[in-house]
Parts: sequence; C-alpha cells; structure tokens
Amino acid sequence: MKSILALTIASLAFASPVPEPAAAARAAGPPSFKIKNVVSGGSGCPQGSIDINYTDSTVMPIYFSRDFTASVGPSVAAAESRKNCQINIDLLYSAGWSYAVYSADYSGWADIDDGVKGIVKSTYYFSGSTDQCSSVMKLNGPTTGWYKKHDDVAISVWSPCSGEAMLNVNTEVALTPLGGAGSGTIVAVKEQARFTNSLYIKWRQC
Repeated sequence: MKSILALTIASLAFASPVPEPAAAARAAGPPSFKIKNVVSGGSGCPQGSIDINYTDSTVMPIYFSRDFTASVGPSVAAAESRKNCQINIDLLYSAGWSYAVYSADYSGWADIDDGVKGIVKSTYYFSGSTDQCSSVMKLNGPTTGWYKKHDDVAISVWSPCSGEAMLNVNTEVALTPLGGAGSGTIVAVKEQARFTNSLYIKWRQC
C-alpha cells in the first residue's frame, strides 16, 4: 500500500433528530422479522446485482457486484467517474417494534494516482420520513489497497412501529478530477473482489 487511506467522517446530518431513550433500545430482535422485497437501482447496482443475507436480527450483510466501480483517467468516459446505488429494503417485523441502523461497515478496493481524490458516501433513511443520516469517507492518492469505512450513528433514525418499513440506503463512489493525467479506481478491481456493506440493526419496543 502506497499510503494510509484517509478516513474522514465529513458530515453526520439529520433532519429533526430525536435522541433515543437509553432504556428503550434492545439488542435482541422482535419475535418475527423477514425481508419482504429488495429493490436496487442506479449506475452502480442495477436490479439483481446485489445479494442480502439476513438471518440475524442485528446484522444485514449486503454484497455488491463488480458493476459498482468508479474510474477516472485520460481515456475514461466522464460517466464512469461516479457510480451510485439506491437500495430499498422492505422489512416485515412484529407490530409494536421499531428498528434503526446504528452502525455500518464498508470495505472495497482503491487504486488511485497522486492528485486524484475519491469519496465513498452513504445516506440512510426510511420512506415517508424526513429524518436521514449521511457520512463521507475521503480517499486521496497515491494509494493502492483495501479500504474500510465505518459509520457510527450517534442519533438514530427509527422506523415506524407499524410492522413494516422501507429502509433506503444510498451509496455513492466518485473520483476527481475528470480528464486529467492521473488515473483512479474505487471499489473492486481484482479477481473475486466485491464491495461489501454490513448494516448493524438495533430494536426497541414502541
């Protein structure tokens, strides 16, 4: 690795955040929960290009295909410099319970020349709610190697207590400048490499 990857949580922005009562949050999940449907879209994850394995009520691993790769360079089209992925996870669970994402881990591959800058951005929110949380990690060249991005959500955005909620996770990878002499790639450039994301879930009774 040419240099240590710089991780900067540039913003944790919330709309009308409400601090949670400490005694209300529970580690264990409700009596029942399951994913009803998953829809993905965007230049980084066309429908059918992600895999979610959710057997634990507190961890939701998401695996992205090689489509989720941003690149820049002298002969690379400008459209390749930014890729985004919008995932809608329709989760069914026992009525009278609510859940929130309290943490997330991302891992991927970066190969960036000197003078090239990259970002990995994540935004979390529930459909129908104005509350959301965003975080940004910066990657500055020169660097080559695996990177990890960790999000800690200090003030949670909680789902409704209705027994069904649509969790939205919007992830973006981007590189600048465009059309320069330097080259760069973020996400997966090696055989068998995949961009992965683990969401950590907590529950409480309403």
